[in-house]
Amino acid sequence: MRSRFGFVLAAVLAYASAAYAAPIVYHMNYENNNLFVVGTITTDGTLGTLTSGNIIAIHLLVSDTGLPGIILYPLGYSSVLINSTAVTATADGLFYDTTNSQGFLKILDDPFGEPAFSLQPGSMTVLASGLPLAGNYEFATEATPPPAPQPPVAFRSEADAISGTVTRTSPGMPSSTVTINPVAESIVANDFSTGSDDAPLSGSSQTIFGVLAYNFRNIDDSSRTDNTVTVNDGIAEAKTGAGSLLGGLIFWQSNDDRLACNPDATIATRVDCASTETITGLLINRVAVHLGKYPAGTTFPVFGPVDDPNCQAKHETFSGYLITQESHITGLGTSGVTMSMTGLHLVGDATCSPAKVGPPFTTHYDLAVSGPSLPNYDAGSGDSAPPTTAFSVQVQ
Repeated sequence: MRSRFGFVLAAVLAYASAAYAAPIVYHMNYENNNLFVVGTITTDGTLGTLTSGNIIAIHLLVSDTGLPGIILYPLGYSSVLINSTAVTATADGLFYDTTNSQGFLKILDDPFGEPAFSLQPGSMTVLASGLPLAGNYEFATEATPPPAPQPPVAFRSEADAISGTVTRTSPGMPSSTVTINPVAESIVANDFSTGSDDAPLSGSSQTIFGVLAYNFRNIDDSSRTDNTVTVNDGIAEAKTGAGSLLGGLIFWQSNDDRLACNPDATIATRVDCASTETITGLLINRVAVHLGKYPAGTTFPVFGPVDDPNCQAKHETFSGYLITQESHITGLGTSGVTMSMTGLHLVGDATCSPAKVGPPFTTHYDLAVSGPSLPNYDAGSGDSAPPTTAFSVQVQ
């Protein structure tokens, strides 16, 4: 004959010395030939002597003739009766004192029926079968808190006003590069926690190789993550007031680029992302861009003069393009996917011939304006699927 009686106690949250802060679920697993008691009993978290009112839920399968048996569930139909002080709970387990002549634990199949499972002085009964017990009988052997519930996706978020590089080359001379580090960067990088960060800046500008590369007013970059079981998303937003690139070759009155992602409702490894960039008063070489809604990734050609005191004619001639709402996705199929956006991406070359001093030169510009991103988000599977996206550009 094989005999095994085990309960596993799982506490959802850490407990105080007198009581847990949350209900405790006791896992029963008893088997002795055809005798079975398998399932869970949930208390309100009380430690010490238990009464009937401390049992808040049961879900048990009992049988004395093998499977399938009967199910005792839930309270309201089945019922629990505890008498005297025979049943106690500790941080390490549950106990029944078999020497308490008045004490018992009874679980009834219905409020008026016979006990389907009971502990009484000197014995345990399962339906019609009984087994002897002795002493202070322990029927819980471990207390292992389970991990706290986690949201589906661990989001991080970032936003910045501008970043990029400017490289000047001249025949027979080594090239020279200036890197624009992210300006007014906002970052929230707390795994599985809620956080926010706001990085306002009244203005920022930078002159590189004598050219006013960018000039922004009223910058407001913000990042937010909501990593709870009920609210789970990542939001990054990059905003400026009036701004210009290359001394006014490109100008706007305001620009707002907001990226928001949340877990897909049906596919566990996927997130859904939406972003609408709103650009007010966009001019390219002093010509207004037609108002309306454009698809993400729309590219505009950019040609025109760039003021440069190092040129004999006082200006360079720029040729390139401006990409709106450019998106990049990296890390697909891993647990670290990055969704990044660039609201306005200017790429091109400005040529100067002749130079005021020395040989002619070319300046290559790669400027990324308004960069909201959700870097290295983790869908928890290590095999993240491509996100669904809904991106657009509104010029007004």
